[in-house]
Amino acid sequence: MEREDMIVEISMRTDIPMEDVEDVLDYQDIIEAEELMCCKKRRCVVVTILMAMFVLGMVITLMVLDNKEKIDIEKTVKKYMDKLSK
Repeated sequence: MEREDMIVEISMRTDIPMEDVEDVLDYQDIIEAEELMCCKKRRCVVVTILMAMFVLGMVITLMVLDNKEKIDIEKTVKKYMDKLSK
């Protein structure tokens, strides 16, 4: 149902002027848009935190491996970066 048709239908059923119905629907649209933006921001923050935790885990893993097995971190990182660039 189109927005204009919905406004006319609600106005006819409730005897409320069309302008008032349109104002209420506009206000509800604004509220829904704000809630949607809030959810997107929350998701973005969660993804950022998870990515930071992943990177931190990788750094800690490389540090532990460096201490235990005496691997060369620079060579390892370069090797994987070369594989990714191919």
